Amino acid sequence: MPTLALLCLSALSPFAVPLTGAQRRYLRAHAGRLTSEKLLPRALVLDPAAGSLGEIEDALSTRELVRCKLGAAKKKAEARSMATELATRLDAEVAQVIGHTCLLYRQSPQRIIELPPE
Repeated sequence: MPTLALLCLSALSPFAVPLTGAQRRYLRAHAGRLTSEKLLPRALVLDPAAGSLGEIEDALSTRELVRCKLGAAKKKAEARSMATELATRLDAEVAQVIGHTCLLYRQSPQRIIELPPE
């Protein structure tokens, strides 16, 4: 019976298990298509605690995927940790970090982006 309870809890939280490599790869490819069509929302993040969280929150709830430019990070290692902190605050997953730019994903109840199975 405890196993059943654990299965129910993990079904409620879509990110109890982190994204797999195949799912990250799919999200990166999907983001590339959205970028070429000018449909990928972008946000400039100077401080994860500042007001930009609301903008990113709105973008994640409507599109599930958002590209963030991390303006406060001086080094690439800082950008990675800043992206992780941002994802933690937003209950999202980091799909990619390149330089000072990160790609965040959070599944919405509408399931706009269908990820490949694990």
